[in-house]
Amino acid sequence: MAPRRTTFWSQPQTYLLLGGTALGYALFMLLAGPRPLAVLTGSGIAAAMVGSWAVGFRPRESEVSSGDLLHSQTFAAQLGTLGQRVPSKSQPTWRQVQGWATESQQFAARIYSRDPLLQVDLLEALHTVLDLSGQVADGLVVLDQIETPTYKQMAQQRLDASCDRLAATHAQLQQLQDQIALSSLDAAGDSTLPQRLQTLVEANKIILQNPPE
Repeated sequence: MAPRRTTFWSQPQTYLLLGGTALGYALFMLLAGPRPLAVLTGSGIAAAMVGSWAVGFRPRESEVSSGDLLHSQTFAAQLGTLGQRVPSKSQPTWRQVQGWATESQQFAARIYSRDPLLQVDLLEALHTVLDLSGQVADGLVVLDQIETPTYKQMAQQRLDASCDRLAATHAQLQQLQDQIALSSLDAAGDSTLPQRLQTLVEANKIILQNPPE
């Protein structure tokens, strides 16, 4: 499963605050006496302290920037950043790419939920998915700027290669997701999954490092 998100009640500081507030309130009542004004004042101070902590609570920044691409929000944030530079007229192509990438992340997260030992391989695969998406975004920008037919054709070939590889990665991760779901019915499992993930990653790296001329 995806990493658990930090919540208000999962923070040890929350319980320290509640304990300290209760102790402070008890001491205040002991010193001031159980008079209505003291009760209201003490309750207000305690509520303000707890409320301030609850309102000010935010998930730790490391959760968003940790690079854990198996977390859907982390992946979506990085993919969204790539899409910001895509020209408006190229948005239909980008939406297709975004769909492949997003669903690939979902497939990887489901595979991880069934076999956590594949975490490293799955993260590497998702990093190449983001890199390919970035390559597509850059290609769309360049294609929008080039006027010469020869160079425009070359840019289109590189763009098509990246898109084709993303589509293939999407299909392969979907197949792996289905395969691992089916293999969960077999006690022996499937020992070929790590090798198949590495093959997928290597194929992605070939396109990333050696785009077609």
